[in-house]
Formats: sequence, C-alpha cells, structure tokens
Amino acid sequence: MALGGLLKLDVLKHFLPLTRYPYVGRQIACPVCGEPPATPIAGLDRRLKRLPTVACPACGLLFTNPMPTEAELETYYEQLYRFDYQMAAQEPSNKHVRKRTNEAEGRIADLEGLLPANARTLDFGCGSGELVEQLTALAYDAHGFEPGTAYGQYARRKLGERIRIACWQAVDYAGPFDLVSCFHVLEHLRDPIAALQRIVQWLKPAGLAYLEVPDMGIRDRNKGFGGLHFAHVLGFNHYNLLLAAAIVGLQPKRVISGTGIIFQKGDVQGDTMASQDGDLARKGARLTAELYSRGEAYRNYLRYQASKFRLRRRAS
Repeated sequence: MALGGLLKLDVLKHFLPLTRYPYVGRQIACPVCGEPPATPIAGLDRRLKRLPTVACPACGLLFTNPMPTEAELETYYEQLYRFDYQMAAQEPSNKHVRKRTNEAEGRIADLEGLLPANARTLDFGCGSGELVEQLTALAYDAHGFEPGTAYGQYARRKLGERIRIACWQAVDYAGPFDLVSCFHVLEHLRDPIAALQRIVQWLKPAGLAYLEVPDMGIRDRNKGFGGLHFAHVLGFNHYNLLLAAAIVGLQPKRVISGTGIIFQKGDVQGDTMASQDGDLARKGARLTAELYSRGEAYRNYLRYQASKFRLRRRAS
C-alpha cells in the first residue's frame, strides 16, 4: 500500500469510535511519584475511542496505561498529530497564529516585574514561535525549540536561528536562561520529571520556569473522560503539578491559574521538601478521587454533555 494510503488508514483508525488506538504500549508506574499500582478510571476518551486511563492513588496523576512507547509517540507526532489534534496538515492557519499571539501577549503580562532587562529566555516546545517573536520584539534574547517539523520550520523562517527543530532529549544550549517557558507540553510526555530536570539545568540560579498544562482538577463543568485523549498521555491537577515541580527543586513564585504557575529555581531540601511533597501528593490524590473514582469520570462526562445541550437549547 502507498504511503498516502497508510496515512489515510491511520487517520481513520484515530477517528473511528469504540475502537482502540493503533498502539501497543507498556505498563508503567506513576510518571511523577513512581508508585506502581494505579486505579483504572476510564476506558474511553473524548472521541468515545478505547483508551485505558488510570489514576495514581498516591498523587492523583492521570495517565494512559499501557503508556505508548517513545517510538509509538514519535510516529504519531510525525504523521498524525497536527491533523488529528488541530486539523492542520502543514503550516498554522492565520486563526491559529492570531490566537497564539494573543496568548503570548497575555503570558508576557503574567511575567510583569519578574524578568531582568535583556533577559535570556527559552520556549520549550515553541510551536509556531509566537512567544519567541513577542519577546524578541521587546528586546529580550529569546529562543525556542519545536520537535514538529512543519510548525518548527514556519517559526524558523520568521525568526531564524533563534528557533531549533529538535526534541527536548536531543537539543542543548550553551549558557543558562533567566526563563524557560513550557506551555501545554508536559501532558504530552512520558517522562515529565526528566523534562523538568532538563529545564532546571537550563536555568540560572533563581531562574524562572513558567509551566502550564490543562487542568484536570476542575470541579465546575468537569468533563470527566471527555477531557481525555490520545495526545495527552498525562493529566495534572494543581497539586500534582506542584509536586512534579517540587521534586526537581522548583518552588511556586506566582500562581496564574490552577495549572498555570511561574516557578523559581530553589534549593529546598531535606525534611522540609519531604513533608511538602507528601502533603501535595495527598491533596492531589484526594482531588482526583473526588472527580474520577467510582464511575465519576463517566457521570461527569454525562453531566457536562447535558449542560452543553442545555446551553445550546437556550441559545437557539
């Protein structure tokens, strides 16, 4: 079969309800706290496709298990991700660029008063490069890297050597940064702790890391398993994001939202760190248990869909 035919077949498999995603994967322990037993919370995702999701009973992290291997994820991102997730086969649309530019402006405002003049910054997974572009326009020494070839090349054409096309495991930089930003990337990674350790290595002493992921700990209008999908192999709430950051020595500096937090590189260690980590893990596990255990992932999905239907009825 021709390559085009294979890609069409894989796209069809990713859209067909009540079928498994085309991957094998491996059983893993919790990617944040390392606890081996996990509690199944849903067998479906937002497309009503079969996707096994579990919750760590120790810290509340949601994750796909069996977890896709690194090779399986690499194949997915190379061949299907932009089309599957954003319906964009090649370059970003004008609508996408406008949206990401507005987001970049908001995130720069979030950092007000925290960056020195001429700060050196790095955007981890920079996409089409809007944050790097906006920071450069403000005279910051901004850089970014993006593993996706189409969006990475688009950003590189605009910004030149400030953009590298590479995955986080392969890319390296000489000299530390005042800020490393990482927006909606960690939830895509099999090993978030290793990625956060790399971020810490890139930071200056007392440097900043601005992390943001989707919030799976929202109580109001919780989507249940409707918030799960193949691209997001991890699901964080406020507490287990703080826990993951604390494990690598990042302490919260400014909380923007539940799972949008500006951290500072610190040196909290010993009994203080152990006590803090344990408290965060318990709070994260408690919140996840309230929202996703004992069938809550399914009940919350039905409630969310019913609320959407009522809103559409009122608007019509």
